[in-house]
Amino acid sequence: MTISTRKITYIGAAVALAMLVPVTVAFSSIDPDEVTGPAEPQAWASSNADWGRPMDDHGADIAYGDLSVFDAITEIGADQSPNVPYCDRHDRLGETLAHDFGEHPRVQRPLSNNRSVALWASDVMGTWTAVYTRADGVACVVSSGIGWESGGNPIALLGSAGLLSNG
Repeated sequence: MTISTRKITYIGAAVALAMLVPVTVAFSSIDPDEVTGPAEPQAWASSNADWGRPMDDHGADIAYGDLSVFDAITEIGADQSPNVPYCDRHDRLGETLAHDFGEHPRVQRPLSNNRSVALWASDVMGTWTAVYTRADGVACVVSSGIGWESGGNPIALLGSAGLLSNG
C-alpha cells in the first residue's frame, strides 16, 4: 500500500482543521469585557474613588505632591492590584529598577517622620523614577519618565514633581 502525495495533503489539512476549530470556538466565546477589564479599576476605586492619580492636584483635600496617598496603600509587591501605584519593600524595588531599567539612586532627600524621596535614573536608557519611601520601609513609585541626561539636576526634577516642598 502506497500513500500518495494527494492523500498526505488531505490528511494534513484535516488534522490542521481539526486543531483550529476548538481554538476558533474558544476565541469567539471570549467576552470583550473579560479582555479589557472593567471601565474603572475596582480595587483602587473601591476605597479611593475620588483620589484619581496620586500626583494630580486634588484641591485643598489632597494637594499636589501629597504623599499620604501612598501611605494608604496596604498591599505591596505580588499581592498588589495592578490598579494602584506600585509599592514594594525598598530593597526589592531598588533591585527591580536596577535590573529592568539600569537605574541607580541619584539623590535622596529625607522628609519628616522617617520618610524620604529619591530619584533613580539611568544614563544608559535615559529613564528616571521618583521613589517615596514610607516610615515602614515600603517604597512606592511616585512618578517616572524618560529623558534623563547625565548631569541633569535631580533636585529640580523632584521639586517639579512637588516632592521636596512636602514635609
